[in-house]
Amino acid sequence: MNARTLLTSTVLIGSLLACGGGGGSTDNQPKTATSLTYTDPTTGTYQLRKNTSLSTATHLVLELWGPATTSGCGVSLTLTLSGTGAAWQKVQATDAAGVYAANGTAFNLGSGTPILKSKVTGGTLVATVAEKGTATPKTLDKALIRVAMDLQAGTTQGAQVLLTPDAATCQVLLADGTLAPVTVAVSGITAQ
Repeated sequence: MNARTLLTSTVLIGSLLACGGGGGSTDNQPKTATSLTYTDPTTGTYQLRKNTSLSTATHLVLELWGPATTSGCGVSLTLTLSGTGAAWQKVQATDAAGVYAANGTAFNLGSGTPILKSKVTGGTLVATVAEKGTATPKTLDKALIRVAMDLQAGTTQGAQVLLTPDAATCQVLLADGTLAPVTVAVSGITAQ
């Protein structure tokens, strides 16, 4: 091999190495999500629906809606968030610390101490809202109770957040004062 061929080969190999082989560069880093997306369920008697006026890109507010054919005075929910993409939060920034549920538009909580309680343990939220007594039951085709979650920092785009209702403890307080279990329909939540 002569010096000229050796020099040309060395320059060619050096050029290829400097360019990374000529294949161009790609960003292999996962993208960070900037929003939570949720589509209301299309089936089910009791549904968790998105409140579009209270939700933002990173703050998702969901409301439990029931049927127009049933009257009641309160509801209880147990919902579990799985994954690290979202965490339970106050429905509105002005809500008291540690309150993870808000009254919807169906029930009149009256004066004095309201029957509105919520607790978060790990990813599980337990919440109850009710009127005082059963004298004035309401039709349940309105927002019964509101809950909210926030997108967690560093969540990867496309991450799925699972929201699972507990069929044994999701209940409605009927007009006659009995508690009836309800099946709550939910949709998937995706970090985008």
